Amino acid sequence: MNQRLILFVSLLFSSICFSQNRWYEGNLKGLEDLSFDLNIKGIDDGVWEKRLFSFIELRLLEHGIEFVEDQMPRMVIDVSILDSRVEKTSSFLVMFSVYNYGISEEDYYRSMADTFITKKLMTSKVFSQEVIGQTNSDKIHRDVEKSINKILSVYFDQWYRDNPLKQF
Repeated sequence: MNQRLILFVSLLFSSICFSQNRWYEGNLKGLEDLSFDLNIKGIDDGVWEKRLFSFIELRLLEHGIEFVEDQMPRMVIDVSILDSRVEKTSSFLVMFSVYNYGISEEDYYRSMADTFITKKLMTSKVFSQEVIGQTNSDKIHRDVEKSINKILSVYFDQWYRDNPLKQF
């Protein structure tokens, strides 16, 4: 019985240790210029939306990533805010996604064997992070900005891991 328990615990431990890598690792290799969409729902504040757009654009420009129009890859940031002036807490959700064209592995290998270039491209999500938060109404703008900044830091960390020569 003890041997089975030790075997079970060791298998459980090893499976947990080796399964904890990022699903998007390597997906950002070669991504430099991208198009950008910022979607804010729940608050109609055009000035804050423009300020947030400019902040994100400047953060990306610091790292040499520029916005281009109507091109893939596409970065999309969706912000949903439930601002409650009645209750003490307001909630928000920030979804950060990067989409790019992709091809299924089966179609890729079939096209390599036939020397036929496939046209079956699909849009795939290559990076994604989400943050859900609660705060009070007075701090909702600041906390959403902090969450976006945190997600951008995670994105840049992964981007530099996938593109190590961009650091120099």
